[in-house]
Amino acid sequence: MLIHFFIIIITVLNAIVMTHLIYNMLGNSRAKGKNYRGEEIPVGMGMVFSLSLFIPFILYNLYFQWGETLHIFILGIIGMSFIGIIDDLLGSRDTTGLKGHIGKLFHMQLTTGGLKALMGGIISIYVTSSFSNNIFIILLNALILSLFTNLINLLDLRPGRAIKGYLFYSLILLGLFYNQETVYLLIISSIPVIIYFPKDLKAKAMMGDVGSNALGFILGFCTILYFTNILKLIILFLLICIHIYAEKSSITKLIERNPILHFIDQLGRG
Repeated sequence: MLIHFFIIIITVLNAIVMTHLIYNMLGNSRAKGKNYRGEEIPVGMGMVFSLSLFIPFILYNLYFQWGETLHIFILGIIGMSFIGIIDDLLGSRDTTGLKGHIGKLFHMQLTTGGLKALMGGIISIYVTSSFSNNIFIILLNALILSLFTNLINLLDLRPGRAIKGYLFYSLILLGLFYNQETVYLLIISSIPVIIYFPKDLKAKAMMGDVGSNALGFILGFCTILYFTNILKLIILFLLICIHIYAEKSSITKLIERNPILHFIDQLGRG
């Protein structure tokens, strides 16, 4: 128990330093964009979420020899973060929505969003194939992983919204998990998110696709690792419904129309 406490303290200190350094680095670079209020702020702060994990995970691996699970997790989150930063730095907003990017792809026109969808799917299949050789389970897990990754991106349209969604589902996962390894994986992964959260909430920085991809991957990975197939099918159905709704309507307008969701969405924002 003492070693867990020690690693958590190291993770907090590491995340604080990394957040400060990356915020200043982006602030002094051209990696800036306009938020929903038209203010120019640093973009890509979500790289903190993956970069802050190496030191604590090295320590965990030295003490507990987590092995394949940890290595696949690290490889997956770095891959998802990489294709996210490409979209943040090179992306155009001329084409929007999953349907639009995939439509361009079918016409042999590659957008950064299309690259993210294509490579996100490939990374998801690679990650999930490491835990099963059943093609149905691989496809089920890959779809969940891909859609979770895109779900956080759909939520990341207002300060703090995506992280609130991430933390809400994380609490559900922590309440359901009985596996100690996964509990610590989720806790350690969430510490950099919580450290960065005030900057996102106050619209001082945007985590960008590099951040939303990382958060979606964490939630999807923890879901596919220990949920039963029945629960996975239910979650997949809900994810598909949300994505269909997002293509046809607006999640932001839905939140604004619902008093409870609107209150939670506005909470802490300023």
